[in-house]
Amino acid sequence: MNTKINKFMGRNRLYIVLLFVAMAVSFMLLSQTKDICAEINKCVLAGDAQQLSKYLHSTVEMSVLGKEGYFSKIQAIPILTEFFKNYPPKNFTVKQGGSNSENTKFSIGTYECATGSLFKVYYVVKKEQDEEFINKLTIEKK
Repeated sequence: MNTKINKFMGRNRLYIVLLFVAMAVSFMLLSQTKDICAEINKCVLAGDAQQLSKYLHSTVEMSVLGKEGYFSKIQAIPILTEFFKNYPPKNFTVKQGGSNSENTKFSIGTYECATGSLFKVYYVVKKEQDEEFINKLTIEKK
């Protein structure tokens, strides 16, 4: 009888160990996926156009204080750099965010610069082939 219990316990230990390994791997994979909107918000709060450009689509629809159009990522960087230079960040607060569909996220926030001016920041992130990029970005004076 003792042999049967040992066999039973040995088999269950293996299942328990395998379960813990599977849970650990799942946790590691989930912790590696990043929330792109949180990363974008950090870039806006830091006033870092270069970092923000990592999340821009190769062509982005953009409107920044009257400069409107479809811009390549390379064209967008100087526009954003100029904005952050002229209006250094003091605070950025997300007012609304969410998902319009499985492949689209959006965020609307208030950007406060060091001089006290307020701006509305709106962006749309689209997922294409398992990668997410800013497809539309608007910065306008409040």
